[in-house]
Amino acid sequence: MTRYVIGDIHGGLQTFLALIRKINPKHDDRIYLLGDYIDRGPDSKGVLETIISMQEAGCDIRPIRGNHEDMLIRNLSGDHDLYSWAWVENWGQKTLFSFGVKRPEDLPVRYRKFLAGLPYYLEEEDFIFVHAGLNLGLDDPVRDTPAEQMVWERSYIPESRPAFMQRVVCGHRVCTLDAARQSLHEQVLQIDNGAFTNQQPEHGNLLALNLDTMQLFVQPWIDRKAVW
Repeated sequence: MTRYVIGDIHGGLQTFLALIRKINPKHDDRIYLLGDYIDRGPDSKGVLETIISMQEAGCDIRPIRGNHEDMLIRNLSGDHDLYSWAWVENWGQKTLFSFGVKRPEDLPVRYRKFLAGLPYYLEEEDFIFVHAGLNLGLDDPVRDTPAEQMVWERSYIPESRPAFMQRVVCGHRVCTLDAARQSLHEQVLQIDNGAFTNQQPEHGNLLALNLDTMQLFVQPWIDRKAVW
């Protein structure tokens, strides 16, 4: 079994499918997804449907919650935070349009159930997967970092703290390809190259990382132009 992790997809279905073909996973390989499957790009529905269908087909694909899913989920539940109030009027328009609906509550139950089940983090013995970051200054960073920080804020690493046992793998914060490659040697691995920006050569790629070999796969954005 080989383990992979993929950064922020943001409605780029064709880009996502091209990256899957590029890494060419076997059926028993494991794929972690770091959140932000929706918004910005043209086909949020297609991205969610692909992930759900892969799970239903028995693929070991393990998605977590990004800040964009969190905003949508809060619009469905009514449990708003500082950010989620503006989702429908801003980022959410692209997502709702891809479903052919005008309100979050009109999304089909299949997708609402999937979204509601997304965890804020997943972990293995050597890695923790979280969308934005953890507070590594806490006694128990995984259990004690607030959910809001997990989906919105970068990892905080105090200089006085010994190296944390697990390495943290994040998306969310757009970085250059050089910065992403450099992070592969650090405590916090950053693999969001801002695929939706479509700004080559420093940005505009969807990234996948082979966690066992540290090979980085780079797929340029091939969907229609996304919006910020």
